[in-house]
Formats: sequence, C-alpha cells, structure tokens
Amino acid sequence: MRNLIQYSFIFLFAIGLTSCLQYKEVEIVKVTDVGIKEISTKAIDVEVAMQIKNPNKYDISIVNSDLSIFLKGKKMGTANIKEKIKLKKKSNTIYRFTIQSSLKDIASGALPILMGLITKNSVELQVQGDIKAKAKGISKKVPVDFKERVKL
Repeated sequence: MRNLIQYSFIFLFAIGLTSCLQYKEVEIVKVTDVGIKEISTKAIDVEVAMQIKNPNKYDISIVNSDLSIFLKGKKMGTANIKEKIKLKKKSNTIYRFTIQSSLKDIASGALPILMGLITKNSVELQVQGDIKAKAKGISKKVPVDFKERVKL
C-alpha cells in the first residue's frame, strides 16, 4: 500500500511538471536579409537575418545545427551556425547570425561554381537542414529550408 501511494505521488508530480512546460511551435515569420559575408579559401560565411516568433513562456537556445548550403541549386557542403542564439520568451524579433561552411566541408565540384561567382552580382542561395533547440532540459530538432537571391 505504501508503494502505491509513493508511485501515485510520483505520477502526479510528473504530470504536474509536464503541464507547466507547454511547448508552442516556434515560427520563422520571414527571412528579412541574407548575404554572403565572406568567400575565402578557408570558408563561406553567410549572414542571415530572420524574424522568429517564440510564443513560449521561456527562452529557447539554439545549441546545434546540421545544415546544407546550395548555390545555384548545387550543394556546396555542410555548415553550422557560428554564434549562440537565444530566442527570448514571448518575442517576435529579428535575429542576425552567421552560417559557416569550412573548406573541408565543401562538396567536390563546388570550386568551379565558386569561381563563376566572381563575375556575378547576385546568386540563388538555399539553406536546408535541422537546427537543434533546447529549453528547460528538453531538446527538439526544427527543420529549416529557405531559398533567397543574395547580392555578392
């Protein structure tokens, strides 16, 4: 009987905790600005500004990313978000961050495309993949997929 009371208490406590942590989907309202910050022999840096709405009652941190960068429809390689991002609770704010792909992650055959960009003033850039977000010890993967024409 004593074990039943203990298990009942633990069960009710667990339900109480989960009801306090209601998660509402974070929404990417719009991509406000995308630009290639730097193309070098070491890396491609893409600066992105996004309006992101966090309707939750708690901050959410972006802890990891697994992204692919495409230029002119061809995969350039994998990339990661360079900075730590904290989505403020109950906010609808524009966040600016850098997506970086190192030269070792650049796909084979990408060099001719990069060299062809020298004479261009804009190019179609696409970023696809997942971002891992974390709040209150719970993490979730959020899919990302946007395509923009960017000035060089």
